[in-house]
Amino acid sequence: MCSEIERLSETLKASHDVLVITGAGISAESGIPTFRGAGGYWRSYDAAKLATLQAFENDPKTVWEWYDYRRQMIAAAQPNQAHLLLASLEDRGKRVFIITQNVDDLHERARSRDVVHIHGSVWEVNCLAERRVYENRQTPLAEIPPHCQCGGLLRPNVVWFDEDLPAGALSAIEEYYRQRKPEVVLVIGTEATFDYIRSFVQRAKYAGALIVEINPAVTAITPTADYTLHQPATEAMRILTGEAV
Repeated sequence: MCSEIERLSETLKASHDVLVITGAGISAESGIPTFRGAGGYWRSYDAAKLATLQAFENDPKTVWEWYDYRRQMIAAAQPNQAHLLLASLEDRGKRVFIITQNVDDLHERARSRDVVHIHGSVWEVNCLAERRVYENRQTPLAEIPPHCQCGGLLRPNVVWFDEDLPAGALSAIEEYYRQRKPEVVLVIGTEATFDYIRSFVQRAKYAGALIVEINPAVTAITPTADYTLHQPATEAMRILTGEAV
């Protein structure tokens, strides 16, 4: 196993183009709870049931109270070593493209430059009156639910379970596959329960990329992966890069 890890580390070191797909597991190590874990419940609500358009239409105040809570938690969190080590790959001259399911900005705060948020950003709001998206980093929110200066109701600019993926993010991902060819794909902290996440991985694998999964649990990606490191993201990234930040 040691020799396999050494070979894997050398392969990553020699690669020039790296695709990274991250899920809630990487942010959990910064103290941001996952949807489905014990910390994914808020008050007596199942967070997955709050993250729907129907829930927002029925009770925008409660949904916004939950997002205000999450925004404050994210604002207080810091990028962990997994985020920092991914960003450090760019400092070594690698082209790193990150597709994240997370709505936080920890990758950006770690100084990763090429990040696509497939599920949107908790720091953006969408005015339902003007259909205008803009940044709002006020924590805590002064008004719940918040309103735009025009008076329109604001919603978080995130993708809920009953909504389609954002066209802009999908376009950026499609452009990536057209223009670049990843040699290594790191799939970190995601259960890959969504078909489109698995399709991103399969597309790279068919093109010849080495698939490396980092997750303590067995997931839908595990049968596809060439290597699986059943470890937390920070520990696995230290092993792969051979260094600490």
